Amino acid sequence: MNNIKEKNKLEVFYNASCPICKREIDTYKSRSKNVIYKDSSLMDEKYNRRMHAFENGNEFIGAEAFIKVWSRTDGFKFLSRLFNNKFSIFIMNLIYNPIAFILYKMHLRRIKK
Repeated sequence: MNNIKEKNKLEVFYNASCPICKREIDTYKSRSKNVIYKDSSLMDEKYNRRMHAFENGNEFIGAEAFIKVWSRTDGFKFLSRLFNNKFSIFIMNLIYNPIAFILYKMHLRRIKK
């Protein structure tokens, strides 16, 4: 895994072959600061199942990754402040994980074609 050498940079891995994921990340890209977005569609399976983010050597997955992105994205910062607590992260992952599973299965069908 490539690590960002600069401190306070966020490295985000998302499945760019997923049209829904790509559309959402494109929205963030145009508004975020100190975030590097990387396509994970040809990487290890785990990076295509859920969004991953790395900051200062720490890995954030699912809801925690979204919160990290939102905290650096104009127009979404309020979401990071609102949902950055254990209860909200738990609920967000309860919702996000089944959706991510469905999107991943759709990804597998796309790459088989």
